[in-house]
Amino acid sequence: MKLFSFSIKIITCVCLIFLFLVILGFTQKVKIERIDGVVIVKNPKKPVKVPGAPTALILEEDLRIGVGEGKEEYMFANLRSVQVDNDENIYVLDQKFIKVRVYDKDGKHIRSFGTQGQGPGEFERPFRMIMTADEKLALLDTRNNRFSYFSKAGECLREINLGKQSMVIRAWPDSQGNVYGHILEFTESSSKMLLIKFDADFNRIMNMAEMEGEAKIGEFNPIEYSFVYNIMPDDRIIWANNQEYCIHVLSSSGNLLKKIYKDYDQVTIPKKYKDKITKGFADSGMKVVFPKNYPPIHYLLSDSNGKVFIGTYEQDKDGLFKWDVFDKEGRYILSFFHPEEDILYTVRKDKVYSLNMINEEGIPHIRRYQMVWN
Repeated sequence: MKLFSFSIKIITCVCLIFLFLVILGFTQKVKIERIDGVVIVKNPKKPVKVPGAPTALILEEDLRIGVGEGKEEYMFANLRSVQVDNDENIYVLDQKFIKVRVYDKDGKHIRSFGTQGQGPGEFERPFRMIMTADEKLALLDTRNNRFSYFSKAGECLREINLGKQSMVIRAWPDSQGNVYGHILEFTESSSKMLLIKFDADFNRIMNMAEMEGEAKIGEFNPIEYSFVYNIMPDDRIIWANNQEYCIHVLSSSGNLLKKIYKDYDQVTIPKKYKDKITKGFADSGMKVVFPKNYPPIHYLLSDSNGKVFIGTYEQDKDGLFKWDVFDKEGRYILSFFHPEEDILYTVRKDKVYSLNMINEEGIPHIRRYQMVWN
């Protein structure tokens, strides 16, 4: 009888400890402090409960543009960017067709513009497109080595020759005409990624951040190291080095305002992915070298309300990829899962627009989702 009573006590104690750990897991706190004038936000692995904040986000698709057969203006081949203006008109850059196609909020084609060539107002290899705060379209053309501004109607307003800044990978203007971009520089034994603030003529104002990697001759790392960043309507800069889970928020003048951290689990790169990539480079003479784990950050988006959306490499049982959502204070409030092939690209008026390179029928297309916060 005493043995039975002792066993009951042990079981009760174990249950209480388990319950305590469960409660502890659900009551993890965000740590916010100010150090040398910079707000430091440290988030746990799990979302935190914030009074009045949503705890779930559902993306409800309400528009799809793109067909396999039919009118050419609704067909896509190599989608590079999708942007949206204040009237919810949708601007799509397709690199193969060398066109910017414009659709109204119901998905009806309004117009297209763009001519292949090297002359004024022409494209050769349009790589990225951004809608500026004053609703101009800024296009990075890597083959013509220039950065151009167009009106929404397609009129070429200004062209800047990039000159020696020919390795610009992405370019995002602020409301003052400055441009933020990152470039890749090589030496014999290493490579360096730089996040740079340029003036309106693409002269360097300042190097904002840098990260180094090895660049051995004959080797290739398919898991790129890079910067991800957005420019807010008030010209604040939100950026991260994809190799660490730390989001930086800077003022328009470049002063560091906030750093947002989040604990995370490392994700091992699966063997089947390694085998697939290695097979693709079998005849290239290059040695494919993988890191042990994926980087913690894949994509970064933000909305006009200050929320930040971080795409990760974590997956659920159905193979969907995890997105973490932070409120304007930098607190990790929720996560949701979304297909990898449907690239969430821009957020406007509580709607998110994606590039989908291939759906069930193999047709590249644009999707729009209503963001339902619960």
